[in-house]
Amino acid sequence: MQIHFSIKRLGKKRPFIQRKAIDIEGTYHQPYALQTILSQIVAQQVATFNQHREEKSLFTFLKEDAIAEEAQTGRVKFGAIYNADQAQLDKAIETVVLAFEDGLIAVFVDDDQVEDLSQVVTVTPDTVFTFVRLTFLAGRSW
Repeated sequence: MQIHFSIKRLGKKRPFIQRKAIDIEGTYHQPYALQTILSQIVAQQVATFNQHREEKSLFTFLKEDAIAEEAQTGRVKFGAIYNADQAQLDKAIETVVLAFEDGLIAVFVDDDQVEDLSQVVTVTPDTVFTFVRLTFLAGRSW
């Protein structure tokens, strides 16, 4: 099934990641625990990340259209990968679960906040998951 998600940061007007559609395992109109959906999203993102790491380009120069596209983000980079380490799926899932439990991310499903990993969510083609990265207001994190 295909789901939609976006990532926002507190204090920023624009989302960190605009609404994006990805394919995960499952079918629409079935109940899933939030932890299952998070694990599916993380698995898809880790697979995409690792695939990008494997695609090494012989030429790291940019063409004019690539420079214009990079300029939209505010930074033009050559796309060279200096650290070719693969992401580990188990560690990534553990990290997102820990971040949720520690209150570092908030999850909204169609404008309703989900506060428990075992909470059941029914996914439809129009369901949008919004992840908000929460930050410390003052002081240090250590």
